[in-house]
Amino acid sequence: MISTHLSAQEFWITTSNPNCGTITDGEGNSYNTAVIAAKCWMAENLNIGDRINGGNDQSNDSNIEKYCYDDTEDNCDIYGGLYEWNEAMQYVTTEGTQGICPDGWHIPTDDEFKILEGTVDNQYGVGDPIWETEGFRGSDVGLNLKSTSGWISDGNGTNLFGFTAFPGGLRGYQGGTDLLGSDAYFWSSSEASGSHAWFRILFYPEDRVGRDSFYYKWGLS
Repeated sequence: MISTHLSAQEFWITTSNPNCGTITDGEGNSYNTAVIAAKCWMAENLNIGDRINGGNDQSNDSNIEKYCYDDTEDNCDIYGGLYEWNEAMQYVTTEGTQGICPDGWHIPTDDEFKILEGTVDNQYGVGDPIWETEGFRGSDVGLNLKSTSGWISDGNGTNLFGFTAFPGGLRGYQGGTDLLGSDAYFWSSSEASGSHAWFRILFYPEDRVGRDSFYYKWGLS
């Protein structure tokens, strides 16, 4: 989920209009959404752009570019595209920017993810200091966000809030793809440093959710 309609599965995006329904991107692809904490979040991974091979860097030009797992377009149809942070942000560094999201949507900030996490977790609510930490946090937030199918080794979730996080894996910062079926990675629009941005990870044997930062060149949902 790359986006929220405060506006990647998934680019997580949220919206201030809680009646978001199904949305459409600039290529005519439709996406289901979920209302969580009065915000609309995409419930499918964004899949927009022209596919390029994973060994090539995405470039700052007039075209949106995406990676597909194993350089196979069919995998984008199932799991969504994978994007370097700069490409997803369309080469700006403003938190909450639209980036490659549909009109009216944006890439969620690190703080918006924290609100999402505190809303869906059974033990630690919104504003709890645990959400400020790095690594895996919470109690059952990951379990509640993950889809009920598609995860390896009985790693499926309960999808209690309709978020339907799907394990699209990643593209390494030097090329190549890995972790399909076991990991879901989602960029935020918040920088952690001059070369890294915050992301979230859901992992197949883990009921919590991870918060960490990656170098911009990694390709994530």
